[in-house]
Amino acid sequence: MRQFFITLLYSSILLSLEIIYRKLFNIPSIEKYIESYIFNYLFVTLFLYSKYKFTKILVSTLFAISILFNNVHYALYQYWIGPVSYLLAFKEINEVTNAGITMVDKFIFPFLFGVFEILFFLSLSFIKKKEYKFSWLFDFIFYIAMIYVFVRAYTTKSHERFISPNTTYSRLKSNYFSFGYFAGRLLPYEILSLSDTAIYLKSKPEKTNKPKIKNIILIMGESASASHFSVFGYDRNTSPFLNLLKNEKGAIVGKTYSGGLFTAISLPMFFNSIPYPNGMQQIAKGDTNLFNLAKDQGFQTFFYSAQARDDMHMINFLGGAWINDIRFPDNEGYSLRDSMPDNKLLPAFKNINLDNGYHFIVLHHRGSHIPYGALLDEKEKVFGKNNATDNYDNTILNTDNFISEVYHYLSSKTSKDWIIAYTSDHGQYVKGDTYKQGTFDEDNYIVPLVLYSPNEEIQKTVLDSFSSCKVSFHNQLSSLLINIMGYNYPVSTCDKGVVNGNILTGDAGYLKIESNGKQEYIH
Repeated sequence: MRQFFITLLYSSILLSLEIIYRKLFNIPSIEKYIESYIFNYLFVTLFLYSKYKFTKILVSTLFAISILFNNVHYALYQYWIGPVSYLLAFKEINEVTNAGITMVDKFIFPFLFGVFEILFFLSLSFIKKKEYKFSWLFDFIFYIAMIYVFVRAYTTKSHERFISPNTTYSRLKSNYFSFGYFAGRLLPYEILSLSDTAIYLKSKPEKTNKPKIKNIILIMGESASASHFSVFGYDRNTSPFLNLLKNEKGAIVGKTYSGGLFTAISLPMFFNSIPYPNGMQQIAKGDTNLFNLAKDQGFQTFFYSAQARDDMHMINFLGGAWINDIRFPDNEGYSLRDSMPDNKLLPAFKNINLDNGYHFIVLHHRGSHIPYGALLDEKEKVFGKNNATDNYDNTILNTDNFISEVYHYLSSKTSKDWIIAYTSDHGQYVKGDTYKQGTFDEDNYIVPLVLYSPNEEIQKTVLDSFSSCKVSFHNQLSSLLINIMGYNYPVSTCDKGVVNGNILTGDAGYLKIESNGKQEYIH
């Protein structure tokens, strides 16, 4: 009974230390306290009661790296360590060590706090333990738990929760998934060369000069299929503004292939300018990350999202470490789990002083996400609400209105040193009351592309890159943005490209597309 109370006490203190750590270093709070307590309790129990010394060493080691690695990684990058970071650390240990030495001032205090937590955990060693005949069961539970996460990581067909750490998870839970995916999936794939898709790696581009333009405004849509925009021939007038903009000199209003069928695939590929699958290491390094490159060129970087913070744990894969100002609906008074109407992004956007310095601004929509039209006012439901198509078309019109407002706000400025871009992460197949996502129906991956700048030099670059494309690719847009930020980075062409499936490596299949429209499914 005494040891039982000790395990309860230690688990409570460890949970309290995590809460204190988060408060001290301004880290979002834990979402599930009971679950976090259970993770602490399991570690304490396994360490205290396991029969074999080797098991105790493994348990304490996993606890230590969960605390120390996460503390240091968050101090440097604002998110928990992920499996790809583990892989890069092993492959480039000298580079990681040398870089770490130069940044000690950023992580020294979280590191020391972690050391204190580990020493407290290890103090369990001084407690006299009663031996039980069934102590081997605790060793068995530990090894089964590790084998489970290794096997699950190796066989998973959707790996977002493994590779994109959730900050609201406790450090123990997050690292259980991250280390499990590293050891169970990435390491064997790396050692045994199991992936059929070559790893994509590209060096950081060189700067050519100062940026070609001061203000880059990217509106990233959500689930907006090009097939429901009237500017592309849809029978309802869902895009009256784009119908007019397409006739503006220098404007591009066309279609583009999204990088993936899901947000968690297409956005990391887009914001890291990944042209084909298996770019996870490139994403983790950030050498072609839009926010990283923008910041290195003197841009202030912004990511304002209408999506709930709880739905955007992939922010680390988009470049969260290099974003100066990140805002989610909870910054506007909503809960962590609530999304908000897209137009709620506009006040914060208009508060940015575009006349002073360089700005790379991303306005991220909730847009046409299921359930369609749930965030619209009744007056915004112009096409009614009798079926899924009505509700979906209302969201498309609302998106068109949003683009119009941003365009007219920028046009009212005396400076013409800006470019506006719009596309969507992926589309939706919506016909009557039938709707689906994640399939290789064209509506799910052909999305709009809008580009306009009053700057004549930028107009020429845009037209040279996109005017001849019947359908462009997401990677063309991201490479264009890198180019106009002032880097020696050629804008990619529309000769060929891919639409990835539901795993970033491409191992779950992807669509290979050529400029003549020929498509081949690679699996």
